[in-house]
Amino acid sequence: MFRVINEYMNKVHLRSDKEIYDRLNMYLSSCEDIDYYTVTVNHNIYVVDIKVENFMLELAEKLFGDFNKGVSYPYSSLYLRFNEGKCVRYRYITSQENKDAFYCDIIIS
Repeated sequence: MFRVINEYMNKVHLRSDKEIYDRLNMYLSSCEDIDYYTVTVNHNIYVVDIKVENFMLELAEKLFGDFNKGVSYPYSSLYLRFNEGKCVRYRYITSQENKDAFYCDIIIS
């Protein structure tokens, strides 16, 4: 699956701009289950760090599912999940039909 996401990233135009940054922040600020979050940008990659009060895998799965529905573009989205003990990490990319896309590393703990 790594290869699929990496190949996909090479075929789209990764964007990082104020519109996407604001979209991520607006969505995350509206989530009740999130205690704290940060969104940073590093070389066209968004790093989203989400903290919850009582971490459970089921809650992380729900938060990511809602995140995907809330911020994804309608054309396509791919993700890969890693369970890392007391946190879950997602590699996530979503794109529009014109190949504009954004990529996130999402950590939920």
